[in-house]
Amino acid sequence: MQSNTNPQDSNMIGSHELKEITELLIKHHGLHDGLYDLVLEFGVAIGAVGPAPDQILPGVMVGVRRVGIAKATTSGPNTIDAAKINPTISSKKIAAEKKTSSK
Repeated sequence: MQSNTNPQDSNMIGSHELKEITELLIKHHGLHDGLYDLVLEFGVAIGAVGPAPDQILPGVMVGVRRVGIAKATTSGPNTIDAAKINPTISSKKIAAEKKTSSK
């Protein structure tokens, strides 16, 4: 977790990089194999916006509607391999046995 260094965000407990959110969602959904990317769904609206009634301009408002993960067919800069960050119990045992047998 990243430390909060922005004084404007004094109420923020912590922040997470996009890759870390992807890893958390992979673990949350119990995924153990495959490549996954973070998906953000945005809502977009147009309208009259401005700080005061005499300063209204045409504008766009964007909001994040959902956050999720999607199975990826190719690896990109933010793609996470579920087998590496959330291996099955049997995979963990095999890795541990390999470490002890190689000593």
